Amino acid sequence: MRGLVDTGEANALLAEHGHGELRLVDNGSISPKETLQDLPGAPHAYHLIPKVASKAAAVARHMRARGYAPGECIAVGDSREDLGVAEHVGRFFLVANALDRDPAITNGAAANVEVTEGRNGEGFYEAVIRSLAEGR
Repeated sequence: MRGLVDTGEANALLAEHGHGELRLVDNGSISPKETLQDLPGAPHAYHLIPKVASKAAAVARHMRARGYAPGECIAVGDSREDLGVAEHVGRFFLVANALDRDPAITNGAAANVEVTEGRNGEGFYEAVIRSLAEGR
């Protein structure tokens, strides 16, 4: 789904109406589309998923299946949902635009979380180049 939704309110409504096994996850801002121009802020992408599912759990499972150690892996993200992956990888890069939307996103973040100077795709590129150049 795309738009601008209060996920806390949506998740409370899901639970109230007997769908507590589901949760609505905010996957960060997206480019405004013609149909989303009248929103009071930047549109976001959302996924409705089982409550027990997460990006962090998926990354951890994939790493186990491939035999990767945390120090062999990096991750890049721009949302709180993405930030959960940090506990499973050696380095986690939060792209700069994440702080525009959520200035407190790094509060209490894991020690391996680094914020890029670049935003969006440029931040992703920076994370890859830094990791390769620093050999870690």
